[in-house]
Amino acid sequence: MIKMKRRIFSYLICGLLIVGSLLPGYAEDNATPTPEPTPSQSVDTLGLNAKSAVLIDAKTGMVLYQKNMDQQMFPASITKILTNYIALEKLGKDDLLTASATAIDNIDRSSSHIWLDYGEQAPVIDLVYASIMQSANDASNVLAEAVGGTQEDFAKLMNEVAKNAGAKNSNFTNAHGLPDDAHVTTAYDMAMITRAALRNENFKEVFGQVRYDMAPTNKQKDTRVFSSANEMIKNSKFKYDYATGGKTGWTEVAGYTMVNSATKDNMDLIGVVMGCDNADSRYEDMTKLFNYGFDNYKTVTISNDIGDVHSEVKDGSKVIGEVDFTLSNSLNVLLPMSTDESTLAIEVELRNEDEGEAIQGYAIIKIGENRIGEVQLEKNIILYDLSFGAYVLPKIVQVINWISIGILGLFLVLKVLVFLKKNTKLPE
Repeated sequence: MIKMKRRIFSYLICGLLIVGSLLPGYAEDNATPTPEPTPSQSVDTLGLNAKSAVLIDAKTGMVLYQKNMDQQMFPASITKILTNYIALEKLGKDDLLTASATAIDNIDRSSSHIWLDYGEQAPVIDLVYASIMQSANDASNVLAEAVGGTQEDFAKLMNEVAKNAGAKNSNFTNAHGLPDDAHVTTAYDMAMITRAALRNENFKEVFGQVRYDMAPTNKQKDTRVFSSANEMIKNSKFKYDYATGGKTGWTEVAGYTMVNSATKDNMDLIGVVMGCDNADSRYEDMTKLFNYGFDNYKTVTISNDIGDVHSEVKDGSKVIGEVDFTLSNSLNVLLPMSTDESTLAIEVELRNEDEGEAIQGYAIIKIGENRIGEVQLEKNIILYDLSFGAYVLPKIVQVINWISIGILGLFLVLKVLVFLKKNTKLPE
């Protein structure tokens, strides 16, 4: 009888846990340096074909919907979002680059490329358009070598930039996304990387371009014409009126992948689908994700008044300056339609406080005690002049002055004592 009661009790507990896992809610807050994923769905109610998918608010990084968003997958050519983001951050868009033998020969010539020739020269912006719109692997390699020196060193930089953008489960080994067992990422990580990339205005423009003409080069007398492979931003059966840009990818091992952005009613969304069975499915899945976000969330404006945020700038324990943090504009936050807006709060969090100019402030957005997203604050740093002439020498002079004053004081005391001794009349 006791064993039977224990078994019934176990079944009840398991049942409660299963029911609890199906209820919408927000993940518990923790100390991770990126917005903690807070999906409003824990099961795939949209019936997506993709093996992994996510929808986020581009402004805050808040997760609106997800399916296996942290599962490592092969990204294929959506890798190029990170490649071109780095290139546009590190290089001038008019810088003239030269195609090396390694950039051309280190790819399968049956894969996507624009037939760059050895020694061919082209500006950065043309190669970026080729990489994003034509998914050109040769152009991606040229960009990688221009930034990193070698493709291997560029891959190391990719992982650093991805981590800073909020990626948690990625490992990039090349600039183009061709198959490599170690080249993996997740839907969530790609959404966060794209979120960072879209802050770069040049990248944002390329991301949404439908057609681009690449001018002739020293090796190519004809104009190359590029057309976006993203059917959601072109006049096609999959055109989505609110889509603002995107990048597609495919390899046999990765399946069909895609990252897209969309804007409507002051809502900026980023969707990622990975591991789709066919090209149509990725467009159908992305449409479902965007419709879900626009239909189930509302925009709430938070005042930009975060008060006076001031801090010392330290290099280790040494104070080298001071910094002020500001939130330049009001925040537009997406919340589920049923959310009580009075529970919304904003807090300031400082990071890298002992790493000099790397110090950064973030506005952390919370519903009650649950963290739902963050926005990086603008900073104004004033560094002290710590050179010998400006910092050390004045202190030495100050010490010398105090010593001089001490010596002068002692001299005056002695003079007074001598004077008193000479002028004091002794009793007879």
